[in-house]
Amino acid sequence: MEFVIRKAEYKDIPGIMTVMKDAQKAMEHPEWFCSDCEEYIKKHIETCGFTIVSEPVSGSSLAGFFLIKFPGLSEENLGYLLNYSEEELQRTVHMDMAVVHPSWQGNGLQSRMLHKAEEMLADSPVLRNRLLATVHPDNRYSLHNMQSNGYEIVKTADLYGGLPRYVLQKIL
Repeated sequence: MEFVIRKAEYKDIPGIMTVMKDAQKAMEHPEWFCSDCEEYIKKHIETCGFTIVSEPVSGSSLAGFFLIKFPGLSEENLGYLLNYSEEELQRTVHMDMAVVHPSWQGNGLQSRMLHKAEEMLADSPVLRNRLLATVHPDNRYSLHNMQSNGYEIVKTADLYGGLPRYVLQKIL
């Protein structure tokens, strides 16, 4: 199956919300994923980061999305957990949310969207090279995806209201 992997636009928000809701309904372990509201998604189309979407060439609905967040010096920057300097915090990116619709899982879309996001970051005139992600320790699928793409576990912490998470890092 062929997919188009591209930067999201505001018109994609309803499709992103559908993917998120359908994926969450189908999850065997809901604690593995923290969904968010439409306003959060909207902020991460352009303003506070960007979002990558995948869609089948032959279809009209989105197959998945990958949200990238620029946390800056906000207290939610995961770099604080790793004792980053202020300069490193400014260059930090959260590979925040990767979701593939249940009907499209198994097509390597998480990795493909991750590669597209990393390409966009590498091509950006603003240096943002400290990529951080969180994964539930039992979510072997996402953990394998991130590790096979060069991310390393650098910390274990309770995040998002006390849920266990690995913090993974990749430096471009």
